[in-house]
Amino acid sequence: MASQSMRCVTLEDMEDWAATYATTDRRSRAREIAVARDRVLGAAGAPEMPAPVDNLRPVIVRSWQRSVAAGVDPDHGLAPVRMAADEVDERWASHPLSIAVPILRGLLDDIGDSEHVALICDADGSLLWIDGKPAMLDAAREVHLERGSVWSEGDAGTNAMGTALAERHPVQVFSAEHFTEPVHQWTCSAAPVRDPLSGKVLGVLDLTGDLRTAHPHSLAVVTMAAGMVERELALQATRAGQQVATTSLSVLGRERGVLRLAGREIQLSPRHTELLLLLWLCDEGLTAEQLALELRGEKGRPGSVRSELHRLRPILGPLLGERPYRLTASIASDVADIEKTIRDGRIGDALSAYPGPLLSHSEVPRIAELRDRIDDQLRAAVLASGDARLLERWLRTPTGRDDYEASRQLAVMLPRDDPRRAAERSRIRRLASDR
Repeated sequence: MASQSMRCVTLEDMEDWAATYATTDRRSRAREIAVARDRVLGAAGAPEMPAPVDNLRPVIVRSWQRSVAAGVDPDHGLAPVRMAADEVDERWASHPLSIAVPILRGLLDDIGDSEHVALICDADGSLLWIDGKPAMLDAAREVHLERGSVWSEGDAGTNAMGTALAERHPVQVFSAEHFTEPVHQWTCSAAPVRDPLSGKVLGVLDLTGDLRTAHPHSLAVVTMAAGMVERELALQATRAGQQVATTSLSVLGRERGVLRLAGREIQLSPRHTELLLLLWLCDEGLTAEQLALELRGEKGRPGSVRSELHRLRPILGPLLGERPYRLTASIASDVADIEKTIRDGRIGDALSAYPGPLLSHSEVPRIAELRDRIDDQLRAAVLASGDARLLERWLRTPTGRDDYEASRQLAVMLPRDDPRRAAERSRIRRLASDR
């Protein structure tokens, strides 16, 4: 995947994706673009713009067309700030591109750059992280280049972050190539970062500075950074795959699940056990709102769920995905093992693997349903077997010891002189009196 990101630094691609050459007179080029912009957008921002347009790169024409269609205000539009600081913190804490921070900072340090801000947006264009010199950050904030702002083309018009996401390619946007006038004093270079397994775009890395800093080198630097991040993500995916191979969850006969992860055995809290089991049950994932409803019904609080998952994340690492919350890979479980054993007809093995009911004190409806399903499957298989030894073993389990029907069946099967028959008759009388 990283090789796709690197295309923009080849000579044949540079004309399309970089805004300037090293020898470009930036002020003259900015004036040329401004004249073209006024000619095209000045007449009421006509929705059907001609293509090609003199002095405009095709990528900019396409982006302006999308911006016009989205209804972005070309004269006064600014990226909306939609997320509060705590929401940004929560999203950033679990975002896979958080690994890009040391890479971006290292590159800025290597080139001694004090004229740019480095930033990271997610796949929706939401700005989650930004860094730079204080004066640059203050200037960036004036045009809403700040955490929580949204820079998708549909929200902010043509800009490197939003256009890189729309084109799925690194791109540089210079001066009046920006669709909205308030950001014409800036130039930005952005490169998308893809998930190494799915190819899905995770977000973009960006270097933004005053228009005087425009140089194709900025696009090359940020593209190189995106490639480095993709390689690190690939290494993480490999390590996660190795980790998953040795990961399992045990919940039968327990009130607190036990997670075996990378050679460690971790006893989870009851709430973390319920959360992990719910995510294990729902491959498609669940939002914080859905998890709160599962756990506490109408009394559930999504904020409390987010807090618990934040505490669970250091344990699960890359196994815990978000938006929605989900397990990023399948993990083994004693639940799946025992159900397969029952389906295979190995009832004796299933009884050996059954220490008792699943999270017997949990009142979460979906978990209670799973608990009943396992107990009912095992009980039905034992009763259908007609095997006195299996019946006797079932009646010794925490779930089966008060099973009236199983006790009666065993009593009938045992010889009259077998002392176990008398014991079962005593059990039957006790259970009959309680019915």
